[in-house]
Amino acid sequence: MQNQSSLERVAVTGAGGFLGRHLARALFALECDPLLLVNTPLEKGFSFEARQAKLDLTDPKAVTEVLERERPATLFHLAGTRALGHERPWSDCVELNVAATVHLLDAARRAEVQRVIIIGSADEYGNQPGPLRETLPLLPVSPYAVSKAAATRFAQAMYERDGCPVVILRPFTVYGPRQPVNMFVSEAIDCALRGEAFRMTEGTQRRDLVYLDDAIRAFIAAAQATSIDGRVINIGSGEAHALRDVAKLIWRLSESEAPLLIGARPAAASEVHDTWADISVAHESLGWEPRVSLEAGLTAMIEWTRNNLAASERECPTK
Repeated sequence: MQNQSSLERVAVTGAGGFLGRHLARALFALECDPLLLVNTPLEKGFSFEARQAKLDLTDPKAVTEVLERERPATLFHLAGTRALGHERPWSDCVELNVAATVHLLDAARRAEVQRVIIIGSADEYGNQPGPLRETLPLLPVSPYAVSKAAATRFAQAMYERDGCPVVILRPFTVYGPRQPVNMFVSEAIDCALRGEAFRMTEGTQRRDLVYLDDAIRAFIAAAQATSIDGRVINIGSGEAHALRDVAKLIWRLSESEAPLLIGARPAAASEVHDTWADISVAHESLGWEPRVSLEAGLTAMIEWTRNNLAASERECPTK
């Protein structure tokens, strides 16, 4: 059971990442005074004075000590790795996405945390026709996806056997300001605004793109909802868009004259072809639905990126 008081004592892992940073800012705006559990101190200029506590998620003893001391009512677990570019992605994903999550859930249960919200991935579904429902079997194809699916299985088993109060949110493709530069939307917008050629695949693969603000609202709703422990909940827009169409829309909205080279890059062998979320469970259990259309979200992200590029140029003018 959760209620408004669940936001009075909140802790967040992975607060330095794309989603964690925005979630921390949203919680701070709600005057929740979130505790950010970090392995290394966050850089200055985080935009607010946040309470921080050092935590190495790979150290079970340290995890137990921190949670026993802090006793948060709600714990958002956003830390993890995609292991992109690593030589040993399987071992990295197992250690940081699976083992660390299990340690955290076990310690949270013993510390009497009321709700633990962990972040899964649409990649857990693998290549299946949409809309993708939470009841579908998991068919992951990449090291990252396999590790996220394993973390989901462990979380559900710990709920069923031990009563661990965990909820698994499964975001689809979240985009918005400060999205990592190696992600499709961010890279496309950056090239469009810089006037640089954007090389992409044929772009027939479809993605369910959900705007950052909508995803964060879902996270906070999950902290307050009742009767959702042990559940998996998709977070998406409920629509699927071909990436070639998304790129063309970015070019139109940004009025870019840069070359858009569709088909100039081969698709990754382990890439999931389509993602498309069924979001009926999120609507029913969280009272949540997306508010930001794809065009509105891309427009906001283009404007933010344009302002950020202009600020960078003012700070480092070309000599």
